[in-house]
Amino acid sequence: MRLLVLDDMTGIYSGIGGPNTFRAVGMAVADFGGTVLGRPIEVVTANHQNKPDVGSAIAREEIDEKGVAAITLGGAPSVGLVAQTLAGEAGAVVEQGGDTRYRIAPDHVFGHALATDSTAAVEEADGKVLGETVYPLDTPDMTSALLSAQGFGDKVFGLANTETDLETTIKQAREFGPPDPLAAMLVHVSNVEALGLDTAQNIRTATSFYWGLNDQTRAFGERMTASNGGHVPTMGHAGAYSAITHYLEAVAAAGTTDAATVTTKMKDLPITDGFFENASIHENGRIVYDMLLAEVVAPEQSTGPADLCDIVARVPGKDLFLPAEESGCPLTAAKSN
Repeated sequence: MRLLVLDDMTGIYSGIGGPNTFRAVGMAVADFGGTVLGRPIEVVTANHQNKPDVGSAIAREEIDEKGVAAITLGGAPSVGLVAQTLAGEAGAVVEQGGDTRYRIAPDHVFGHALATDSTAAVEEADGKVLGETVYPLDTPDMTSALLSAQGFGDKVFGLANTETDLETTIKQAREFGPPDPLAAMLVHVSNVEALGLDTAQNIRTATSFYWGLNDQTRAFGERMTASNGGHVPTMGHAGAYSAITHYLEAVAAAGTTDAATVTTKMKDLPITDGFFENASIHENGRIVYDMLLAEVVAPEQSTGPADLCDIVARVPGKDLFLPAEESGCPLTAAKSN
C-alpha cells in the first residue's frame, strides 16, 4: 500500500506541516505495525509548493499511475478551517471578558473572508468589533494599524493573519503595547517557538490540539520532539497521525482498500487515539471535536522549552460544527435519499 504526504515541504507553511507531517505519518505507520492486509505500507512525500496546479498534477499522477491508496494534505490554511476555529475562539474569548476588539487583516480573499466570519462570530457571542485595519499582504511595518488599535482602547486585539505576517504583527505589537490579550485566529505552536515566550506571552488562539493536553498527546509530543530537534507538534502533525491511524484501522477492519467501503468503516469506528477531545465522524465526513482556547504562558510560568500554552477554555464540538444534515454536503443529501 502506498500513502502520499502532499504538503508544503520548504515554503512558509512548512513549519506547521511539511517534514514533520511526513514524520508523523511515518510514526503512525510504524505504530500500526508497518503492514495492512498482509501488504507493506510505503509512505512517500511530495512538495506542492502551495500551488494548486502543482498539487493537482502530483495527486493525479500518484492516483492514476502509482496507485496511491490515500493522501494526507497540508500546507496553506483554508478559509473553511480558519472560519471553523475562529468561532470557538470568539465565543470563548468573549466569555473570558474580551467583549470588544480591534482587528488587523490582510487585503486578500483569505483575509476578507476571515474578517467577515470573525465579525459574525464575535457578534453572535454578544461582542463587538470596534474597528479594523486592512493591509497589503507581506507588509513589514504594522505601525499605523497598531496605533489605531491602541487608540480604540479595546479589551482584545484581534489578529486575522497568519505565519510571517502574524509574527511580524505580534513582534511590533509588543513594541507599541496594544491591549492584552492578543487574540490570534490561527496561530500554531511553531509560531510561538519562532517568536519566543517573551514576545508571544498572553496570546490567545483556538486550536484542536495541544501536545500537553493528556497522556496520549504528551507521549506523541515527546516522540516528535525527540526526533525533530526539539520542535513540538502542531495540530496539523497530530491530525496527520490520527487520520492515517484511523484509516489503517478501517482498512484492516473492512478487509479491503476499496475507498467507499473504507470510508463507511471509518465513520463506524470510534476515534480512540485521544488527540482530540470527544472526536467523531459525521455522515458528511466532517471530523467533529471540542475546540480548545489556548493562552501562551509567560516565560516565568514555563517549565521547559516545550511548555508553551495553558488551556483556558473549551468549546464543545456540538456547539461549533453544523449538523451534517444542515451542512449542504452532497454526501449527506445522497444518504438521505
